[in-house]
Amino acid sequence: MLNITPNHAQINGLTELRQNWRKYRTFMVSSPTGSGKTGLAAFITDGFINNNMRVLFIAPYTVLIEQTMDRFIQYGIDKNLISLIWQNHKLYNPNKPIQIASADTLIRRELPADVDLIIIDEAHLKRKKLLTYIKETKARVIGLSGTPFASFLGHYYEKLIKPTSMKELIQLGELSPYEFYAPIRPDLDKVRTINTSMGKDYNEEDLVKIMGDADLVGNLVQNWLENGQNLPTICFCVNVKHANYVTIQFKKQGINADVMTANTPPEERRLIIDRFELGITKIIVNVGVLVAGFDSDVRCIIYARPTKSEIRWVQCIGRGLRTAQGKNKCLIFDHSGTVHRLGFPDDIEYNSLPKKDDGMKVNSIQERKERVRKPKECPSCKFMKPVGIYSCPKCGYEPLANEDVETDETRNIQKISKGKRVYSKDEKQSWWSQILYYQFQMAQTKNKQLSDAWCAHVYRSKFGVWPKKLNNIIQEISPEVRNFIVSKQIAYAKSQNNHKGKPQAQQSASFQEKILGLKNVIGGVLA
Repeated sequence: MLNITPNHAQINGLTELRQNWRKYRTFMVSSPTGSGKTGLAAFITDGFINNNMRVLFIAPYTVLIEQTMDRFIQYGIDKNLISLIWQNHKLYNPNKPIQIASADTLIRRELPADVDLIIIDEAHLKRKKLLTYIKETKARVIGLSGTPFASFLGHYYEKLIKPTSMKELIQLGELSPYEFYAPIRPDLDKVRTINTSMGKDYNEEDLVKIMGDADLVGNLVQNWLENGQNLPTICFCVNVKHANYVTIQFKKQGINADVMTANTPPEERRLIIDRFELGITKIIVNVGVLVAGFDSDVRCIIYARPTKSEIRWVQCIGRGLRTAQGKNKCLIFDHSGTVHRLGFPDDIEYNSLPKKDDGMKVNSIQERKERVRKPKECPSCKFMKPVGIYSCPKCGYEPLANEDVETDETRNIQKISKGKRVYSKDEKQSWWSQILYYQFQMAQTKNKQLSDAWCAHVYRSKFGVWPKKLNNIIQEISPEVRNFIVSKQIAYAKSQNNHKGKPQAQQSASFQEKILGLKNVIGGVLA
């Protein structure tokens, strides 16, 4: 007997499997992030070994081999019943009733014929030898996937089991709500499309030329400094070169960031994750490796890897949707335009398994024939509004005619300047007090004198007005305000570099105009 109580998704999954067990041999269980698919596999495995039958669990990534074994043991399965098929692992014993195998190791060997049940984790990933194995074996087969969208699945799995959905888990509070923002949308018209293990997607060589642009990376960093609230963040990049560049730019701003790629050794990955969970590292910049088996507390996602693949999109965004103490939402900054193309991840649902091809010749994902309505971008604050919402729920902006057009990658979308949300007087006072604290702190610790005019100008850059009728009390600065100030300093430094080529008289005139403008309003502000 296991020592865990099944949750509602596991109960639904087990019930549906029992109801259809006599009708079908192969099943695909659609199991989103947070639904407890390892627990579901443990319940099924426990039932089989209690009836003296053998189970083969196939994991797609080596990082999941021992993790799955540890979870099984934690749930109450006797560790002496488990064997690991992974290179020359010391726990390998072909006579044990539970075999947990690495997919890559397994397909290089003769596949076991003496098992009664095969459970394939992340079954949307295509491995031709495993697909042939599913067809030829007489054993029962259960595939597990949070994204059963691959075009070949219907040829190998007879019955789709959907015990829950991402949308339902969010509504029940078992997954975190999210807020989408689209600060920028790159032009991808000239990027080629290729076949990948996750379906048709953009060519990475083409992508990195666009996404590695200094302005785009600068926008990514500055947006996080202004709006990321210093939250624990993971950033998805195109390739190693892109990830290294993004990491360097964060580090230049004093933000602790680590890079993780497919070539990062397991022990170093563990160290990076440990630093992240301790708060030492604020951002993990990765290239496609944090898509499974990563359960850390993530409260912000930077998505800088444009994709056409619904599988990749849902898998990556799902990394930020696990719940945690004190977490009320996940912020998602989409710098790739993907939310415009594919929509919100919890709106991507299939009620049948795709059967477009057999997976032996091409990689693709089934195109949804129905026209799916997409979320819309608020022209003011860039918040991605749910379908059917007119006024922005974040800033209250009501779009003018032609501003709230449905986004479509084949249209030219007009750039609209970012607007301002409505702040209360208390919020404005808080910001002003923290700006004054920054002024005081710089004088005390850096011996750097920042003028009252400088403080007023920072305030105006945030709220669009001068700081009138506010108290000159100081308040300890928050990461949000500090990051905003730093981002403005970055923008100012960039503007100075851009002005280097201008005649000196023109530069001086521009500077004098700013000083005169400040002097006209500063007089009574700080009294």
